Amino acid sequence: MAEFDREAYSQRERSESSRKSLLRKQELVNSYKERLQKSNGFVIFFNFQGIDAYPLTLLRLDIKDLKGEIVVGKNTLFYRAFSDTVLSDHRDIFIGPTAALFAYEDPVAVTKKLVEFLKETFDKEWEGRIKGGLLDYKYISPEQVKELAELPSKEELIAKLLGIMMAPVTQLAMTLKAVPQKLVLVLKAIEEEKSKGGQ
Repeated sequence: MAEFDREAYSQRERSESSRKSLLRKQELVNSYKERLQKSNGFVIFFNFQGIDAYPLTLLRLDIKDLKGEIVVGKNTLFYRAFSDTVLSDHRDIFIGPTAALFAYEDPVAVTKKLVEFLKETFDKEWEGRIKGGLLDYKYISPEQVKELAELPSKEELIAKLLGIMMAPVTQLAMTLKAVPQKLVLVLKAIEEEKSKGGQ
């Protein structure tokens, strides 16, 4: 009977474990790439260090309601996933604790929510938390992310547009409504004059 080779068995186990780990890492890299495609080239990276699990979970739920997603991951895997974008020139984004924010519908609303959360959580130090990202596959700096958060959201823009479009219609309706009222007032005044003149 052959003797059990503990060293060979251990090495085989390590190589199997290593292969599974590599496959898992490749799956994560591919999932980040898919998220970037789904978000039409929009992602914002931010430092999540110092955020407790519960508030981060609440932020994730709020972002999910806005059709977005927050992913916490390893910098090396983020870098691999985004190495074929302009982010490969901005490696400093991938230093320290990093989370990625994706928006699948309205990037402005999702960015506003993130900035609002960071302001509430970190007060005056919130600006240093934003690392940068991509908008339409183009690099945006932390300052540009802040500017994006100040823009009106899609819903706000639609409401303003509807208000502008409805103003002439409302004005016309008020004018048309005023014409019969004025006519009634003039006829009533004439009637009162005749009744005064007849007495």
